[in-house]
Amino acid sequence: MERIQDICRFIITFHIPISISTPHTYISAGPFLPSQSPLSGTFSRWFTKTIKMQRGKLLSWPAPPLQWIGHSEAVSSLSRSPNGRIVSGSGDKTIRIWDVETGAPIGNPLTGHTGIVESVAYSPNGQNIVSGSSDTTIRIWDAETGAPVGRPLEGHTDSVLTVAFSPNGQHIISGSVDRAIRIWDAETGVAIGTPLEGHTKYVWSVACSPNGQHIASGSSDNTIREGHLVPSHICPLCRGSLRRSKTGACKGLKAFRRLWAWGSQAAGAFRGGLAGC
Repeated sequence: MERIQDICRFIITFHIPISISTPHTYISAGPFLPSQSPLSGTFSRWFTKTIKMQRGKLLSWPAPPLQWIGHSEAVSSLSRSPNGRIVSGSGDKTIRIWDVETGAPIGNPLTGHTGIVESVAYSPNGQNIVSGSSDTTIRIWDAETGAPVGRPLEGHTDSVLTVAFSPNGQHIISGSVDRAIRIWDAETGVAIGTPLEGHTKYVWSVACSPNGQHIASGSSDNTIREGHLVPSHICPLCRGSLRRSKTGACKGLKAFRRLWAWGSQAAGAFRGGLAGC
């Protein structure tokens, strides 16, 4: 692993001269390798007549750059994966994945949204990325390949400002300028039930509790609301096994009743539940 990381640092640091001409690998890059770099020892043994550094040679690789450059417009959202990567969404309508250790972008930008990428989030297992955009859609991406997973999730009528995964990765929660919160099946992309309504202005932020039974939302109406999800037995949001139809939705979805009673607490918290699978 150390050698692989060393080679990655080497390529990132010297990619410009190497891309111009292959001999620069030995002529221009080799002499400037840090003394503790495994590659430095390899170069010294095999290339004995190259340029030598008299003084100023680095002992180890410098720290990753403080500024990660790649987006062409404002960066609107970040999320960190469990395996040490960062994903970013931007006003340039793209999503980028970054190596935390080197600060280098991984692969090409993820393209598909036609508006600002307002929010991004990694799935709990780090295998997928979800993004919400001002184009009113939500997209799911393969975090390893950058390929889109399925079709865009459509249902919001205005910009999607915030997205989040449930702790078990089975559901996606989204908030929008349309003042609604929606819950989606992460595997099928099917919207679960009807939108959660109650906020009187934009929904800027949503979050799911660690046990997956509560949703909290923040809005520009100056309130925070909390939904207490109480399944009657097996429902689309519980962690039990799901009974699915050919469309991927729960077979009891037609009987799905949302009991979403708004509380009167000063913070604007809400209480409610789900019943009826």
